[in-house]
Amino acid sequence: MDDTLEKKSDSAMVDPPPASLVEEEFAVRLIDFDDLLRNNDLETAALRLSEGAFEIADFMRKDTIDRFIDFVFFKVSTGNVDIPSMAYPTKRMLDRELEGKIAELINNHLYPEIIFRLLKFFTRNVHDSDTNLYIANLISSEDIIKSIYDTYVLFKKDIYMSDRDRRTLNVKRIQQYSPRSENKLSSPLDAAARLKYILEFFLFKYDVSGIYTKEDLRMWRPGEPAPA
Repeated sequence: MDDTLEKKSDSAMVDPPPASLVEEEFAVRLIDFDDLLRNNDLETAALRLSEGAFEIADFMRKDTIDRFIDFVFFKVSTGNVDIPSMAYPTKRMLDRELEGKIAELINNHLYPEIIFRLLKFFTRNVHDSDTNLYIANLISSEDIIKSIYDTYVLFKKDIYMSDRDRRTLNVKRIQQYSPRSENKLSSPLDAAARLKYILEFFLFKYDVSGIYTKEDLRMWRPGEPAPA
């Protein structure tokens, strides 16, 4: 199976963080992603991003790849509207050369490190979930698409758990929220629905029949208990 898919034709903190963490996060914020991509080959850029991801000691803090995704989201959000279908409105970057470099980084050079960060971004986007397509539109890697689908299946199974804390635990892990955080932001039903929209977009855009079908994306089937 090819690595990429071809398009179809038609509480504020009580105590301040340790100084080392402040210095690490400040260093991450200083990265000029635009300059990094324009003035370096993609292998060098990927290496810098990957190395920076291991420099943050606290997993609750954003690393360089997290912030790279934030940068990509900003660049797409300020771009042109792109509506391949009224059901899937998205956007594209103004700079198509930069967009191509970013897509190649995401799909080829930052795998597998970027997968968890993408899932975290998608599942945390609770209030404006349609904009997840801004990032999803750059994804063509079968491995990344399969990871999103596998996570969707996991969340769908969690919907039926009766214990609220257990039901939300996997979503919180992907979101990198504390197990003690509020459950309302980590509903597996809501998270599965957000991923389902992305997967339906991939189904529209690519031939993903080797990974899943439209039937596989059903949230409920006759004979199953209704989601809680």
